[in-house]
Amino acid sequence: MAAIIRFCALIALLALVASVPALAEERRVALVIGNSAYKNAPALPNTVNDARDMAASLRRVGFEVVDGIDLDKRGMDSALTRFARLAQDAEAVMFYYAGHGFQFNGENYLVPIEARVDDEVSVQYETTRLADVVTALNFAKGVKIMVLDACRNNPFVSQLAKKQATRGFSVGNGLAPVARAQGMVIAYATQANDVAADGAGRNSPFTAALVQEIQQPGLEVATLFRRVQKIVYDTTGGRQTPELSLSLLGDFYINREETDADVWRRIRASDDATALKAFIQRYPQSFFVLDARTRLDLIERRSLESGERERLAREFAERERVLLERLERAEKERRQAAIDLAKRDSGEAAAPVERPQVPGVPPAAPPVAARVDDKAERERLATELSKRESELAALETERARLADERRAQEQAMAARLGTLIIAPPAQEVVPPPVPLVAPQRPDRLATERKPSELLVNQESKPKASLCAEILLKAQLGEISAASREQLKQCR
Repeated sequence: MAAIIRFCALIALLALVASVPALAEERRVALVIGNSAYKNAPALPNTVNDARDMAASLRRVGFEVVDGIDLDKRGMDSALTRFARLAQDAEAVMFYYAGHGFQFNGENYLVPIEARVDDEVSVQYETTRLADVVTALNFAKGVKIMVLDACRNNPFVSQLAKKQATRGFSVGNGLAPVARAQGMVIAYATQANDVAADGAGRNSPFTAALVQEIQQPGLEVATLFRRVQKIVYDTTGGRQTPELSLSLLGDFYINREETDADVWRRIRASDDATALKAFIQRYPQSFFVLDARTRLDLIERRSLESGERERLAREFAERERVLLERLERAEKERRQAAIDLAKRDSGEAAAPVERPQVPGVPPAAPPVAARVDDKAERERLATELSKRESELAALETERARLADERRAQEQAMAARLGTLIIAPPAQEVVPPPVPLVAPQRPDRLATERKPSELLVNQESKPKASLCAEILLKAQLGEISAASREQLKQCR
């Protein structure tokens, strides 16, 4: 019974451990809607492309995306319901809308494709209140982002303005500012109460810039949208400026992927050859690839040297073990020889038999053969003892020689390994990340970068292949004075 209980406890523990990564993984959910084929207004040319490209971008950076194209009122309500359920307890949620939208009496509305907006009743029952979107976003416990590319020139506004002009309602083409809530980011395609351009290409200017910047890893959300603002402003010649409302207490990254500079900063002092190989494979065009290849080469050489050191250590350990066994055996034999000789000298080894003494008769002398044998035995034992002591001294000398040889090998190995120690630069200015999609615009603000020490004064230094050859000769102890000077220039 106790065994069954222990087995069940083990299974429960394994299940708990297996569930930890899933619990630790951040949940991110997005709702993306693009309405183009309006029944009671001209179709919008870019919104479907905008929504599809945005959905694809968000999926690439880890969002679970609920998307909808050309949704009517029921479809938009259904998408919002599904999104709100998925958003519960999510660490980050995002809503993106491309299509018609307007403000009516200070409140913002998004227009489904079948809506007929011509009076107050149709506004209330045929459109989607932006406040309902905010409610869905608030189901999330973390960061909430709302992106609205909906400030287009809207035919519904003119129809509504004509019918409601005498009733004192205010109607506007652009969107009204949304009350800022804690933990929310709101991005508009243009400034409040203004109209955004559709764009002549595949995407609107705002969405094109946003999709591009989302692909850049490691951009904090405020920085990302400020870059979008500048791109849109430049692209439209100053006619359109996106607006950002942000209320976050900490940093948030839509694209959490590390840049090549981030990864290199983390692994540049590492001795993990696998990590360096992965960096070279992942960022083949990185500014730091040469540094990574150089460090990898030195680490692999050091690994070979370390393997040689371990082999020598095992070899010396075995030789020392055999020597110690011989020393122990020789010492034992020497002690036994000394004991035997002492016994012989004291007469304990072969005591003579006592005979009764007859008065007047001198004691009988031992036989001559016995005296000769006794002397020969003492000499043999003395010779044996001397031989054992000589063997013991020789083994001690061999042991000292082996220790000296091992010490010399270790010093030589340490000297060779000393040339392979890699010291990371004390401080390094990080260059801009490598673009993953399209090359940066010429007018994009670039981060100043400082080349690594390996690339400084490149014109005056020997070539990398020559430096590697000189370094190898130095490690083998085969370096001339001229090569030593060239090696200094390689550093």
